[in-house]
Amino acid sequence: MAIRVGDRSITGEDIIRIVNFTSLENGIPVNIVWASINGVVNKIVDNSLILAYGKDNGIVLDEIELEKAVQDIINDYPGESFKETILKKCIDYSEWRKRLGEQLLIRKIVRQRMKSIGPISYDAIRSYYDQRHGEFSHPPRVKFVHVIAAARSDAEALVSRIKGGEEMERIVRGEALGDGIQVDLSTSWHSKDMLPPALSEAAFSMPVGGVSPIIQTDYGFHIIKVVQREPAGKKDLIEVMGEIEETLLSKEREILYAQWLEELRQHYPVTVNYTYLDTIRTMNEDQ
Repeated sequence: MAIRVGDRSITGEDIIRIVNFTSLENGIPVNIVWASINGVVNKIVDNSLILAYGKDNGIVLDEIELEKAVQDIINDYPGESFKETILKKCIDYSEWRKRLGEQLLIRKIVRQRMKSIGPISYDAIRSYYDQRHGEFSHPPRVKFVHVIAAARSDAEALVSRIKGGEEMERIVRGEALGDGIQVDLSTSWHSKDMLPPALSEAAFSMPVGGVSPIIQTDYGFHIIKVVQREPAGKKDLIEVMGEIEETLLSKEREILYAQWLEELRQHYPVTVNYTYLDTIRTMNEDQ
C-alpha cells in the first residue's frame, strides 16, 4: 500500500496508472511526471479526501453524465485516433473511462461544496476597483458598426446605398443582406492591436460618425462607421464589474477550498509510504 486515505487504499500499481494518465492528459513525458511525484501524491491525497466526502454525502455521477463527457472527448479526435493515442500509452480504454468518471465526480463534489459562496457585494467590487487603478487602464480604443462582405460587389452595393443617403445602421438592421455579408452591431471596444492594420488605420484616423470606403483584408471587404473613440485612459467601473466579481469569487473559492481540505484531513486519516513511493519512482522514471 502506497497511500491510504480513510478507507481508500492506493497501491503501487495504482500510482503507476495515475502517472501514465497524468502524462497522457497533460502531454508531459512520463519521466517528467515521475520526477514530480510528490506533487502527484499531494493531488492523489486531495482527490481521495474529496471522494471520501462525496461518498459520505451521497454525491454520485450518473451514467448519462459520464457517457456525454466520453463522447465529447472522443469527438475531438479524428477517426480512431483517440483509441490509437491511449493504446500508445498502454492505457486500457475501460481504465481511462473509469479515471474520467472519477475526475468528473470530483469536480461535481467540489462544485456542490463551493456553491455556498454568496454573491460579491457592490461595495466589495467598488473597493477593489478604487484600490487598483492601474489594473483597469485601456489603450486608445474605438467602437464601430462593422460590415464584412465576401465579394467586393456586395460591399460596393452597400456603399452606393449609403452615399445615396441611407443610414448604415438602418440598412444593416432592417433587412437580410445575403449569405456573403456579416454584420457586427455589438459596437464593443477595439484597440489597435485587435484589428488588421488596414482596418485599424481607418478606425483610428477617420472622423467619428464617418463611414469608411471599402477596406480589403484577408477576411474580406470591410465597411465601418465609427461610433465612438477614446484616448488611453481608465476603464469605467461598469465595464469591469464582471471581471472584478469573478476575481473576488475565485479568491473566496481558493480560501474555502484550502480550509475544506484541511478539515477533511482532520476528519479522514491520511498515511503516505514515502519509502515505498521512492522505490517505485526509481524503478519507473527512466522507462
